[in-house]
Amino acid sequence: MSWEEGDEFDVGGRELSASLSLSDDDGPTRALIVEACRAKDRLDRLHRIVRGDVDTWTRVFTGEGELVLKMDTAVSEVRQLSTVFRQLLTEIQRRQGDGRGGEEEDGLAGL
Repeated sequence: MSWEEGDEFDVGGRELSASLSLSDDDGPTRALIVEACRAKDRLDRLHRIVRGDVDTWTRVFTGEGELVLKMDTAVSEVRQLSTVFRQLLTEIQRRQGDGRGGEEEDGLAGL
């Protein structure tokens, strides 16, 4: 499995990887992109848990039947992970020179 090709990601992580990755990204920037994609996938899974998707809940099978674990902290985890995700995206854009939104005006260009 190659994280450079997004093989370890779910759909959201793969799409994010494709949209963020540039051919000239250095190793640290690629590592940040991988972490952002993992965070995106975690946020997607947490969203399914919060909205009550039964198939996403954690299950532990015992000899006497099925035990379902309730995840009360999912909403707070979404808030915390959203902050980290936003910070990762900001750092990736900073490292890539934020070249996706046009060139930034140089305040000293006229001097």
